[in-house]
Amino acid sequence: MMMLVLAAACQTLSAEGLKTAGDGTTYTLDMLSTMAGSGVEKWVDDEDGEVFYTLLANDTIAVGDKFVMEDDVTVLFDDDVLFVIEGDADFKLEKGSIFDSAYDDADYVKPVGIKVTSEETQVEFQHCIFYYVGLRGASSKGLKLTDCSFYNNNGAIGQGALTLGYDLAPFEVRGCNFDFNSKAAIAGAANYRNPLLIEDCYFNANGQANGNTPQLNLTVASQVTVRGCNIAGDPTKDRVGAIVVANMVGFTGELNTLIEDCTISNCRFGIATYLWQNAIIRNNVLLDNCHESNPMNGGSGINVYDPYYQQITRIEGNRIEGSLWGITLVGGASANLGRTDVDENDPDYNPGNNTFVNNGNGGVLYDLYNNSTNTVYAQGNTWNVSEQTEEEIEKVVFHQHDNASLGQVIFMPAATTTGVSAALMNKETVENGAYDLQGRKVRGGKKALRIVEGRKVIN
Repeated sequence: MMMLVLAAACQTLSAEGLKTAGDGTTYTLDMLSTMAGSGVEKWVDDEDGEVFYTLLANDTIAVGDKFVMEDDVTVLFDDDVLFVIEGDADFKLEKGSIFDSAYDDADYVKPVGIKVTSEETQVEFQHCIFYYVGLRGASSKGLKLTDCSFYNNNGAIGQGALTLGYDLAPFEVRGCNFDFNSKAAIAGAANYRNPLLIEDCYFNANGQANGNTPQLNLTVASQVTVRGCNIAGDPTKDRVGAIVVANMVGFTGELNTLIEDCTISNCRFGIATYLWQNAIIRNNVLLDNCHESNPMNGGSGINVYDPYYQQITRIEGNRIEGSLWGITLVGGASANLGRTDVDENDPDYNPGNNTFVNNGNGGVLYDLYNNSTNTVYAQGNTWNVSEQTEEEIEKVVFHQHDNASLGQVIFMPAATTTGVSAALMNKETVENGAYDLQGRKVRGGKKALRIVEGRKVIN
């Protein structure tokens, strides 16, 4: 897209636009383009009839009013422009519209995007495609996103292409793409507990600024779920991990984290849970999450960090391959990586079924590093050794046997060669299956509109 010649180029960039009256009126971009002071310009391509709107000023839809987004149009944001929704809004589109920068040169132009502060309803976005600009939820109602895409976000909207806001506000993100964004794909503030569902999404090479932030930078809440997602890193960005769920300000109460059925590859690290929470990490495939230049600073497939010994963690059915460290446990109240010596009805029962392949650094294999004083159960797993015997497994587990100040890892009995974990040793078994065009695992076999490199595709 070549640089646009803006009709109002003489106006001051990022000038304050209008704020609607709050008298119950429903607005569209087409309507705003006819109103003096809005800074909204409309033009139609003579060749194909495509409709464009250019936003030259910071407009606000006031409390009491409503905004309805036009379908199948392109919205171009000028430098520093932010569109604020204080009232109700409808961004549920059928064909899909594009929100983009008004200029090609993203290194110098920093459009902001859309900020939703509405306390009237949970605003929904569907089939919205964001280039360079971002989206921020800043109300107690949160946001719901379905089949949206975020590309090359410049970071002006906040800490993520999608920035979560307002303590306790709920968010749902389903079937969305996040690619090559400057900071995190999705991020929340450390002091905001946002109940969150991220499901069947694709994340690729986010964190392009290489600013020591994971692609998903999340804070604990009553329930944080990341399910069925594909997260692929850019190996040249050695400060960008995949998922962090953290409790950095000492939240207490019911704090549950579930990360399951995800494929995570080529990141600095895979999954990290920090401080107090009840975390379940199961049935994920973690491949080559080793892109950390100093093994002392990271590179784990799964890392539990809790020096205050409060976190309760259950790890089950994961394949961890090619990390600098397979699983690292730094403190925590308890970590259950497999317990098969109790009855199946016992709440502590865990079949294990974790599989470790080629995790290590400095010429030493590290499937599990218990850097805590806890006794850790890790039974029923398949270890990266030639024979699943106590003598051989001891070579890939670091615990009390290696340092008397650490807790013991109870890893026998290991998985049998005919068990589920043995099947996971076959990489093809893990990677084959039903996936959509973005690499997301198909759940339920439903057809949907997907965005592939900015194009709408039905599959």
